[in-house]
Amino acid sequence: MASIPEEIWLQIFELLQNALSRVTRGDASEQIDHDRARAASVRPLTETCQTFHRICQPLLFETIVIDGDSEASRQKASCLIDVLHRKPHLKTMVSRVHICWTTLMNKKLWDRMESVLVGLCSIRDMWIQRVYVSTRLLDRRPRLERLVLIQAIRSPTEEPTIHSFDSLKYLRCDPNGLPMAINYFTALVLPALESLRIDSVYLTGATDRCDHRVFQFNHVSLKELIITSFFVWTESKEEGLVELLKRASRIKSLKLPLEEFSHGFRLPDDLVPDLETLDGRADVASTFCKGRPVRDLRASFPPGFTWSTTDDVPNLIQPGSVPLEHLYLDWILWKDDTMEYIARHCPQLVSLKIRAERVDHMDGTLTTRYPMPKLRRATFLSIPEPEPPFLSTAEPGPWYEDDEDGCKAGKEAKLVQGSREFWPQLEYLRLDPEHFWTYQNLEVGWVQVKGVE
Repeated sequence: MASIPEEIWLQIFELLQNALSRVTRGDASEQIDHDRARAASVRPLTETCQTFHRICQPLLFETIVIDGDSEASRQKASCLIDVLHRKPHLKTMVSRVHICWTTLMNKKLWDRMESVLVGLCSIRDMWIQRVYVSTRLLDRRPRLERLVLIQAIRSPTEEPTIHSFDSLKYLRCDPNGLPMAINYFTALVLPALESLRIDSVYLTGATDRCDHRVFQFNHVSLKELIITSFFVWTESKEEGLVELLKRASRIKSLKLPLEEFSHGFRLPDDLVPDLETLDGRADVASTFCKGRPVRDLRASFPPGFTWSTTDDVPNLIQPGSVPLEHLYLDWILWKDDTMEYIARHCPQLVSLKIRAERVDHMDGTLTTRYPMPKLRRATFLSIPEPEPPFLSTAEPGPWYEDDEDGCKAGKEAKLVQGSREFWPQLEYLRLDPEHFWTYQNLEVGWVQVKGVE
């Protein structure tokens, strides 16, 4: 062991942490579990010997969790704060902080924790949810690159103020229907911001602070805009979206909420001319892609939406000014001719992902006998018929269902073997949530896995 440099050991231990399943939904409970699992994966190594203890300490303390949701969680957080207070050198190792549900803590405990958190000067990533936040917790964060504010509540003793983050690249701000969280600040100065995720409440302009203009970003730097919607989508929000897009004129990626737009909605042709990626409802995709160089499209099909696959009308998969390279169709009602239509109109696709609604008469008809010379990744999964409200939260199932005759494996094997004839560059094929197929030269491999791609 002595002959192996500590830098190599550190890389090995980092690989151990990174092997954990990724966070998929992005909610607080899953994020906390993930952060704790990362620490738990290396904690036994710190107890092995002094060398491993020294090597693993930065991994053990790079992410800390302050969770007030239960008495046990509050006790763990209190012990962690005590350790950081007794050993100040550990503070420099902390780069990620996850704070949530401290509104359930008594004031004395939270004040003690906050005093230690304020002294963490190396933080690059901060997640704050359901927390009474004072100005000093966010002030003087010169290295902060990522900030998540979910139902972050201003401290009752303070007035809304201006915050400036010179290095921040990603901001997520979700009041989630909590009025106190909406009026948290008067302005956020974000000169280096690259990705902004906000709730549609900031499109209403209902008050000075419930307005997208509180986010003061540089339009040249901002490349991604994500809009979510906790409340009902309205025409006033559509107007606010257009105004926001005028400010965010150089974005390359746009994600829209799944709520229905008004029938008369129009997007000015000169807005977001550099758009390359769109994620939204299928019935507005053409509106946002028209005349723009969209190469990556994720379209979710709302209930009742009819996709015309005739060649004499503008169609969903030729929406912009350039051919699509990446296509993801969610909640699509799969028909016998759908694959032929996609292959004929999108021959330049590099990746294709389908989550198709399975109905009684659907037998999983899928053929790869249509040339797609550049396709490298393909996913075909089934989903149940959606129930209102329209949300893409259902767990996907296999493309071919199990039956009494045991034909599922045979159908899948036939498709896997025949796909390379017309998709010669294919490297990855997934027909089941629990496994996928890989292609390397003439070899075909099977990999079992749990979770999303």
